[in-house]
Amino acid sequence: MSTSPLLQVEGLTKRFGGLAAVRGLGFTVAAGEIVGLIGPNGAGKTTAFNTISGALPPSAGRVRFDGRDITGHKPSAVVAAGLARTFQSTTTFAAETVAANLENALLARLQGSAPQRLMGRRSGLVAAAAAAAEVERLLAELELLPWRDTPAGALAYGLQKKLGIAIALATQPRMLLLDEPAAGLNHEECNELSRLLRRLSGERGLTLLLVEHHMAVVMEVCDRIVVLVQGEKIAEGTPAEVRADPAVVEAYLGAPDHAHA
Repeated sequence: MSTSPLLQVEGLTKRFGGLAAVRGLGFTVAAGEIVGLIGPNGAGKTTAFNTISGALPPSAGRVRFDGRDITGHKPSAVVAAGLARTFQSTTTFAAETVAANLENALLARLQGSAPQRLMGRRSGLVAAAAAAAEVERLLAELELLPWRDTPAGALAYGLQKKLGIAIALATQPRMLLLDEPAAGLNHEECNELSRLLRRLSGERGLTLLLVEHHMAVVMEVCDRIVVLVQGEKIAEGTPAEVRADPAVVEAYLGAPDHAHA
């Protein structure tokens, strides 16, 4: 794992009218690191994700990725730079097969395609002749081959979540933002998710930033954790340090339903 920051968030603020959903947020994520962003409902976690990924323009602050200022860039430009994200709910084409969903995701990297030209993607391109093999490789990597011809909407919820990750990986990101990947999963599926995230980090060298309420997943997979409360960072450190921080226990971890909030 590199110690140089791949992602730098500096003084990030997002206001909605008179309400500051995120205030002065700052943290870094090193290349190859897995970082968790946690906090109670309404803490500003998803707003921070939306601002980092370009879905929302910041009111103040800077976002740098791989040394480049991507503050306020459109989501397509952020993805082209190598930073992709998943969402709390599954975002697949329900009537299309699993394989077709991945083929659609590959269009942004397909040489000469309209999406590739519109996004300005110049690196990590795939030739049309190699696209089918790329789809099969992703299906195998995410253990989705048995469902390649199944409509995405017919998949069990855990498999839909896994397909969402595969779709993000099809853009060939250097860093992946995961918005509540364990939401709605049972205990066995959460364990499988933890193994998958560790494998993606280890085998791909993929950098991960995840918003998650399921503390067992966070404590299992994250190298470091950033804690938000009411839009402000109140703590940052290793899982053990955060678990023992009195301010975090009082504001979040001490709540009896924190694992399912």
